[in-house]
Amino acid sequence: MLAIYLIALAAFAFFPRPVLVSGSPAALANFLQTHANIFYRILYANDRAIAIANFFMLTPLPIIIHFLNPQLKKRYIFALGVLISGVIEISQLFIPGRVSDFRDVLSNACSVLVGIGCVRFLQKKSQQRH
Repeated sequence: MLAIYLIALAAFAFFPRPVLVSGSPAALANFLQTHANIFYRILYANDRAIAIANFFMLTPLPIIIHFLNPQLKKRYIFALGVLISGVIEISQLFIPGRVSDFRDVLSNACSVLVGIGCVRFLQKKSQQRH
């Protein structure tokens, strides 16, 4: 499960975004119709959709890692998530059409914290049943 998640994450984070000569909505709509690739539809989504996706992009990471290694401390999981986010953002500096933004790192860090919160919630629910 972790491998599938990481492959999907890499595909979305490192997929090149073609730079359109014209930024007009008609040109973008035409491009998306002729290039009906799911990655392009996501990469050219509106800013709000991209911000929401960025916020939840790393939420599954702590959940998956916790199920693989429940003894791993949450701070190490958080550090790993921030490290992954940093690598993604630095790598995007060299990928055509992609933009690196420090706000994405902050958003991804919050995403990891949401995932850690989910893990803690599940742990408390599990303890209550026993």
